[in-house]
Amino acid sequence: MLTSSYPILTFEEDKLCPSLGYFFRRQWLDPCESMVSILWKFAKMNRLPGHMVVAHIAKCKIDPYGCLTATAEELDIRQTAISLGLPQKTLRLAMLRPQMRRAWSPQLRYCPRCMSRGYHSVIHQFDCVPSCPVHGCRLETRCRSCGSSCDYLIKASVLDAPFLCPNCRRNYGNLPANFVHRVPLSARDRSAIVRTFIG
Repeated sequence: MLTSSYPILTFEEDKLCPSLGYFFRRQWLDPCESMVSILWKFAKMNRLPGHMVVAHIAKCKIDPYGCLTATAEELDIRQTAISLGLPQKTLRLAMLRPQMRRAWSPQLRYCPRCMSRGYHSVIHQFDCVPSCPVHGCRLETRCRSCGSSCDYLIKASVLDAPFLCPNCRRNYGNLPANFVHRVPLSARDRSAIVRTFIG
């Protein structure tokens, strides 16, 4: 169970960069992690409200309670990479491609077993991928508890509920998300993700 998190930090006004430092580790990420999943981890471990994250990663000033698509059209990749301490390439792989807009689902699609390890893949959003490449289970779009679906958008209400249904706050996974203390994916599982992404 994920219990570690860090105190609320003081942020500089012009960028998502705490004056006292922030906490994020690359080893929390799996291959082809989605932008929403990456931001869930960042927000959770630094106790950041979703509206603050949204306001600081947008390319232009927006209503902090508005929403962004997980694309380079709307996100400031360079600044977000600096803020999270990640390569821009990692973030580009985490985003949906505008030219493939018709191919991805507007609703969050997820594997409950992946969500339990604190992982959501950009691959899960593609309609042509019916099952999780790692676990083989059919991808779901509705909360098992309340039956509601969630738009796949970067917005405050989504980021305020890391790996949870924004409506009822129940876990999307079979267990509470644990991305700090977890067994690394096997080479076979990592290959399955990459093969699906390339395909």
